[in-house]
Amino acid sequence: MENASKALIIAGAILISILLISVGILVMNSTGNMQDEVGKTADTMATQTFNSQFTTYEGDSIRASQVRSLLSLIQSSNAKNEVSEGEEKYVKAVGVTSTVGLSTNKTYTVEITDYVGGYVSEITISEN
Repeated sequence: MENASKALIIAGAILISILLISVGILVMNSTGNMQDEVGKTADTMATQTFNSQFTTYEGDSIRASQVRSLLSLIQSSNAKNEVSEGEEKYVKAVGVTSTVGLSTNKTYTVEITDYVGGYVSEITISEN
């Protein structure tokens, strides 16, 4: 009778240890998933922050001073990110590409026309 009770105690201890190991694995897996989600959220926020500096200029009645600011922003963004055409975070102006010839008594249309990797890559500026 003593051997049977010891065998039951040992079997119970083994089952409890298997249960504890399973719970530990579940906890580790769930924290790994949270870290992945945090990384994805950070990437999304970085993309939105990058894009928001350009989307504020979108519209149909943009003044020449705002176009000058946008062209300057595009130039400084490309220099800061040290990127060349076709890469992520490279922004190209199409249409009006220089501040030379901008007329203060005219308005311009600014439209984001292309994205690369989720980042703004092409902005079309045209005179109204």
